[in-house]
Amino acid sequence: MNVDVEIWGLIGVFLMSGLKLFAAPFLSMQVGFSYSQTLVFTAVGGVTGVWFFYHLSHIIIAIYHRYYTNRLRPFLQTKAFFKDRFLLHSTKRIFSKGSRRIAIIRSKYGLLGIIVLTPIFLSIPIGTFLAITYYSKHQHLLAYLAASVVCWTFILTTIGQLIEIAGR
Repeated sequence: MNVDVEIWGLIGVFLMSGLKLFAAPFLSMQVGFSYSQTLVFTAVGGVTGVWFFYHLSHIIIAIYHRYYTNRLRPFLQTKAFFKDRFLLHSTKRIFSKGSRRIAIIRSKYGLLGIIVLTPIFLSIPIGTFLAITYYSKHQHLLAYLAASVVCWTFILTTIGQLIEIAGR
């Protein structure tokens, strides 16, 4: 295998596992990495993605609370132009299909549901943001999310390897 192709493949697997873990092991095997390489590259990329989006979510939420809730929203509510056009005076919550699904996951399964479903169904950025939004007071949240990524990496890589062996 060419060194440039291997490096670009490694970067692709690393980024894919940090964003959407479900596809990363299969991509890694298509690039030509072995089972153990796939386990390591996908797990490290996924845990790095969780770590990055964990800290990015804290920053985004802090900026939102600092500027929107304290400064921007009161300013917008005093201006009739914004009140009329953006319905800032309405307190009725509007649920979309996606927000309703997230509310169901949170109410039925709680923190454990978000942790388990994040790597495989929700995607790492969205699941990490939801975990921070709803359960930021939990002391070991980052460790739980990372452990979930490692477990799902093992499961998905093993499934991919079994499919590859069966296809030979």
